[in-house]
Parts: sequence; C-alpha cells; structure tokens
Amino acid sequence: MKAERLESGAVTVLRLEGEIDEGGMNELRQSLLGCMRDQRCNLVVNLSGITFVSYMGVGVLMEGLRVLRAHGGDLKLSGVNLYTERLFRMVGVGRIFETYDGEDQAVISYRQAA
Repeated sequence: MKAERLESGAVTVLRLEGEIDEGGMNELRQSLLGCMRDQRCNLVVNLSGITFVSYMGVGVLMEGLRVLRAHGGDLKLSGVNLYTERLFRMVGVGRIFETYDGEDQAVISYRQAA
C-alpha cells in the first residue's frame, strides 16, 4: 500500500492506494501515527485507490479514530467502494465512520463543523 499525505488548512488528507493487508496495515498505522505526532488530528482518509481491506485493516482505522477523537480530532473517510462498505457493515462499524463520496466533501465537512 502507498500513502500520500496532503495538507488542506487544518485538515490532513491521506490518499491510499493498493491493499490494506498485513503490510498495508503497518503502512497505514505509521501514516496515522505520523499525523498524530505532527498534531494533525483532523484527518480524511481517501480510500478510492484501495482494492482490498482486511479485517485487521478495519481495526487499524478504528484504532486511529479512537485515538484522534481522544485528542479532540476525527477521522472521516472518502471514496469508500462497495466491497469496503459491505465489509464495514459486516464487521459492525458501518455507522461509526463519517463517509463521503469525494475527498473535497469530507474536507469541507470539517470547515462546516467549526
């Protein structure tokens, strides 16, 4: 998996490509930790380039969401494909994440909440 990090004002966007499997899961965790280390706690994770998410990958996203919210931030998702949406529902986290069709919509949602 490859992660590209972009800054949009107070919001950080992580654009992901590939698979969130065992190796991708570690890359995702490091990307999330890097944002938190830099005190970038409002994240949008763009999943439009993701072709596979493992159950443990969902766990990494949940862990990131929990930690970010504990620090006054949030993690929103964009570009969730049908497979990933079904996986989230199966695992029981379908309604925990705020999801948006596009990355721009997710970024704007932070500004509207302020």
